[in-house]
Amino acid sequence: MEEFSKMFVVGSKDTAKEIGSGDLDVLATPAVLAMVENTAKDYLHKELASEETSVGTLIEARHLRPSKVGAEIMVKVKVKSQEKTKINFSFEALDDGQIIATGIHQRAVILTDVFRQISSS
Repeated sequence: MEEFSKMFVVGSKDTAKEIGSGDLDVLATPAVLAMVENTAKDYLHKELASEETSVGTLIEARHLRPSKVGAEIMVKVKVKSQEKTKINFSFEALDDGQIIATGIHQRAVILTDVFRQISSS
């Protein structure tokens, strides 16, 4: 199965305190999830036709360890299966080689124009 990775740097806007999901200046779980979604989206982008995009439909995660502002986070996604237009990934996020988060993520491939019409009505 194909694997794709992307590097992120934890910024002050990515902290639990800033986002409101906690009280500490450490990487917020919602920020980790956004990193995962972004990595999977970028992987699929190179596979899709110009009129297609993808949207996240499911994510399950375990956020195991804290990361401080300035930490470099490597997110790795691996395609596990595909069901018609739905692609299932497993993922892990690492901080200095240590796993900080793991889980699964699903994205659906959609036609961009059709989705825009539905979401604007």
